[in-house]
Amino acid sequence: MGELVRRFSGFTYSAQGGLQRDGARIHLGPQARQLLELLLDAPGVLVTKSEIAARLWPDRAASDDSIDRCAYLLRKPLREAGGEDLIATAYGRGLTFRAKVEIVDQHAVEPVRLAPLNAPHILDLWQTAYELAGDRTREGFARAQEAIASAAQLDPENPSVWSLAADIAAGRVSHGFLRPAEAAAMIEDFAGRALGAARDYTPARAVLGWARGALESKISEGLALLDQSVADDRLYGKARVYRSWLLAAADRLDDGLADCEEGLVNSPHDQALLSLRAWLILCAGDLERARRYARDGLDLRPDATTLHLVMSIAYSLQGFHEQAVSSARRAVASSPDDPLQLTVLAYALARAGAAEEAEALIGSLIEDAELYAPPCFLGAAYFALGKRPQALDAIRRGIAEGCPWGSFVRVDPRLASLRAAIDKLGHAPHTEARPAG
Repeated sequence: MGELVRRFSGFTYSAQGGLQRDGARIHLGPQARQLLELLLDAPGVLVTKSEIAARLWPDRAASDDSIDRCAYLLRKPLREAGGEDLIATAYGRGLTFRAKVEIVDQHAVEPVRLAPLNAPHILDLWQTAYELAGDRTREGFARAQEAIASAAQLDPENPSVWSLAADIAAGRVSHGFLRPAEAAAMIEDFAGRALGAARDYTPARAVLGWARGALESKISEGLALLDQSVADDRLYGKARVYRSWLLAAADRLDDGLADCEEGLVNSPHDQALLSLRAWLILCAGDLERARRYARDGLDLRPDATTLHLVMSIAYSLQGFHEQAVSSARRAVASSPDDPLQLTVLAYALARAGAAEEAEALIGSLIEDAELYAPPCFLGAAYFALGKRPQALDAIRRGIAEGCPWGSFVRVDPRLASLRAAIDKLGHAPHTEARPAG
């Protein structure tokens, strides 16, 4: 009796022969391979998230995001190889393999022998980086970058490793732990390496499009890359996040919101999509609805601290200052050194009349040379303190330096009465020719 081979929907899989279709090898990363093996052991049966986590990450807790990303890394090669969508998601519960699986002897197929798999600890490094980045703290992001750098040294031709490195850089600059020019250079490098290994790798193309638009003010170029990313893989939620961001920068706020909604159809627990949807609703001026969506989002994802920021800003604009400060403090409690969250707290404090505490907070952010408190958000805090010149100076600096939050300065409701002045600042993101859409 030879090696057992599983056959399903035109595919074959074995431990040594790997995944094949019509005699051709289909590359799977170690994480996707482990998940496939788990699903093939229980076709038609719900494999719970706890079971997936216990198999893939036995030494640590795994977030919903990490499991969703793992499922994506398996769905994509299956779909690209001509298979239908074989993996069904029971949101909040787990995954089900929908194909009939037949077990045959190795002599019934012609397996292609693969090169030895990457060392198992590459998977551990990859997962460590992903989870640490999810903490959104200065130390977490730094350690995540170190972990992914180690994984890249071990497997330099793995596009998912380089793409995750680029996503981590995007997260760092969005929260103020990295300067825009440095982030843009890193993303260009990391995404370029991923695309060099796999020319049409959607995650790399998506983050590169965001960087071109949000950090380098090349909105048309960025949207073109993101349009292609969404066309290639409509299930990749992060591409929707990145494209929604740039659509807002292109004065297409409604289109950006629609993109978030479409992304949430496939990934209803995605915290980035939940957060950006609430933020775009806030930018559209519907404060009550923004608060409701933020509250509902937190019921699904209590770890989505950005939703607390949306609630805080909405409360401030509605005059509920005690609630605004409380919401901002809840966000800061999870990541006390997060510059993005601290700028929102400064704004809430200023609106609540706690000018001295707000100014002290702004001063501490500016003095910390290792941080890049988003100038466009600092501008809102200055404006709430009645410091219009400083507010405009901060916004001007943010736009010039490529602050990613500069994408929203013309629709940020905190800056509504400054819009005419903002339009005169010069090279703002919206001044590029508006893309067709």
